[in-house]
Amino acid sequence: MTHYFKYMPASTARVVLGNQTLRWSTPATLNDPFDMQFAFQPGIDQDVVRPLAMQKFWNHYSGELGDRPPNALGLLIRITRERMPGMGRVEFEERFSDVIGESVAIPEASIDSFNKMVFEHFSDTKVLCLSAAPDIILMWSYYAQNHAGVVLRFTDETPDNPISMGKAVQYVNQLPSMMDNESLSDMLAGYGGIDAERVIDDVVYTKSNHWAHEREWRISSGAGRTRDAFEDIPFGRNEIDGVIFGLRTAEDDRREIGALVGRIYPHAQLFQASIRPGAYALDIAESVRP
Repeated sequence: MTHYFKYMPASTARVVLGNQTLRWSTPATLNDPFDMQFAFQPGIDQDVVRPLAMQKFWNHYSGELGDRPPNALGLLIRITRERMPGMGRVEFEERFSDVIGESVAIPEASIDSFNKMVFEHFSDTKVLCLSAAPDIILMWSYYAQNHAGVVLRFTDETPDNPISMGKAVQYVNQLPSMMDNESLSDMLAGYGGIDAERVIDDVVYTKSNHWAHEREWRISSGAGRTRDAFEDIPFGRNEIDGVIFGLRTAEDDRREIGALVGRIYPHAQLFQASIRPGAYALDIAESVRP
């Protein structure tokens, strides 16, 4: 069984546990201003792509076909081969080198337009952000009321559980590229194109490595059911199977939340975080119900 964790203040935990809902948020409401706010930058070297694309273009024309289906340009190349057979390499480059060169030089306006289109497409995407670990000290500090809050533990092994459709966030040094040298040269030679599934993964499930310590696990619901900036979506009571109290959780909060868990989630375990002796680390141990 795999568990995922949601850090929050004690006051929020009472609402979440009582209403049995979790907040799914759009990019503009997340705390990282780069989160799904930028799409792709051109990650290509035109001096590399031009000769590479020309070689692949020539190979395609001359009959060294790749093992992938051709795109629209590839179909045109094959028609050209049938109608203009036997063209030599010199004549071929004279006819097509300018076309390749112009295609490689992607105008800044096109990049800006594409980025705007992607931003608008994902602006109403709603995501649920969880973590793969319950003992991240900075997460307790940022999201769980300076260790006075709680962490809810969710399981992915209940029927129709959306957590099972989530993906681990990939942490990178640079913004994802719209294309690299190989993929652009392939497209110009008549193969492939923009991979829509990769676009979604790169926009929704990629973040700066500044956030790598969060070990985020993210679930996307598309635009959800409303056009609101966030949406409180119900979860099954069996999807939550544990609650972890922080180092500084107040006794009143511990008692009230413990009673709430006992009443609505009697199957769930209670845990207590403690300082690991001699280390900058937390230990999580099962706690006696208040």
